[in-house]
Amino acid sequence: MLKSKEDYNSQTMNNEYEEQKKWNLIPHYKILTIIIFATLLGWTAFFLVLQKLDPFNNTDLALSLFFASSFMALSGTFTILLFLLKRWRTGDNVYIKHMMVSMRQGILLSLCTNICLGLLAIGLLRIWNGLILVILMMLIEFYFSGKDDLK
Repeated sequence: MLKSKEDYNSQTMNNEYEEQKKWNLIPHYKILTIIIFATLLGWTAFFLVLQKLDPFNNTDLALSLFFASSFMALSGTFTILLFLLKRWRTGDNVYIKHMMVSMRQGILLSLCTNICLGLLAIGLLRIWNGLILVILMMLIEFYFSGKDDLK
C-alpha cells in the first residue's frame, strides 16, 4: 500500500520510465523494415487501383480505394525520406524517437496531400485553400514538436 502522494508519483514516474525504456529497446531497423513493407504494399495497391478500377463505373469504391492506398503509400514514403534525412543530418545517432517523429510528419504530409487531391478532384483547390491547409499542418506539427525532447 502506498503511504503518500510522493510515493505514488515516484512509482508512476518509474512505470513511465520503464515504458519508455521498453520502446527504446526496439531497434530502428525493425520498424523501418515494417514501414518499407507497408509502403511497398501501399504503392502496389495504388497502382492496382489505377490500373484495374474504372472511376466512372464504380465511383465510390474507386475513389475510396484510391485515397486509402495513396495515403498509405505516401505516408510510408514520406516517413522513410524524413527518417533518412534525419539520420544523414545527425550522423550515426539514430533514436527510436526520430523514427516516431518522422512517422508523425510523414502522416501529416500525406494527409495534407490527400486533402489537396480531394479538393482538386471536386474543383475547390485554390492557392489560398492550399496555403491554409499547409499552415494548419505546420501548426499541428509545431504543437507536437514542442512536446518532443530529442536528446
